[in-house]
Amino acid sequence: MKLQLSFLLLTVLSALYGCMSSPTMNASQREAYLQQFIGLSSDQIRSQLDLSRIGYQQAGAPVLSGNTLTYSAARAVSIPVPMAQNPAMGLGAGSAVPIPSTAADRYDVNLSCQIRFQLKQNIAQAVYLTGRTC
Repeated sequence: MKLQLSFLLLTVLSALYGCMSSPTMNASQREAYLQQFIGLSSDQIRSQLDLSRIGYQQAGAPVLSGNTLTYSAARAVSIPVPMAQNPAMGLGAGSAVPIPSTAADRYDVNLSCQIRFQLKQNIAQAVYLTGRTC
């Protein structure tokens, strides 16, 4: 039971560290950045929108379809793999568990997001984000 609790704690800490190592812009700041494009044409949005400012990488060219301009984006998140300093002692024996810093000791994951601008006569009226990382 104690081993399971220790493992659960390590998993939660690893997930939190992964979130902390991602861009520091929170959801309301991302929303505020995207809101400034409301009222602009799709051409202006394409030339001015910089997804890297909000912690995303553009995953392809924007798609203009009907009254919607859609961006597919990815957000890189590093999730560390906890490693005990002294595996012979086990997790319940008081061994320290460092957060690894080498590339071999973590998983790098790209989480996807879609950003859709609702257009009316080619002018953005609203912006919608879909996906777990938005």
